[in-house]
Amino acid sequence: MSKKITAEEMLQVGFVNKIFTECGKEKGEDEKFLKLVLEEIDNRLGDHLVSDSMTKIKALIRKPERDVLDVVGVAEVFGGLERFAAGIPQKEFAKIASRQKRHKLKILRFDV
Repeated sequence: MSKKITAEEMLQVGFVNKIFTECGKEKGEDEKFLKLVLEEIDNRLGDHLVSDSMTKIKALIRKPERDVLDVVGVAEVFGGLERFAAGIPQKEFAKIASRQKRHKLKILRFDV
């Protein structure tokens, strides 16, 4: 997907909650932006919410996703180890070194 999505489109579909038009790109505007964002958070969430509770709830919501990523990470490591033990990467690198196979990356050579 190469079509640019405008901020207004993202606001319409609910991807963002607000567009801060008060800020520009000049130096020092990042401080103004941060202040506006923190004010917006305070206005939306208020003092009645406990930040620690919100953090814990968010962690609980993300836990199943993190558990899956942990399992996949371990499987990837062992899969790579099996391929390494079978000598597959070494054979491929040997083909590249002997120029039987071209690598996607171009290697620049500087002869002095």
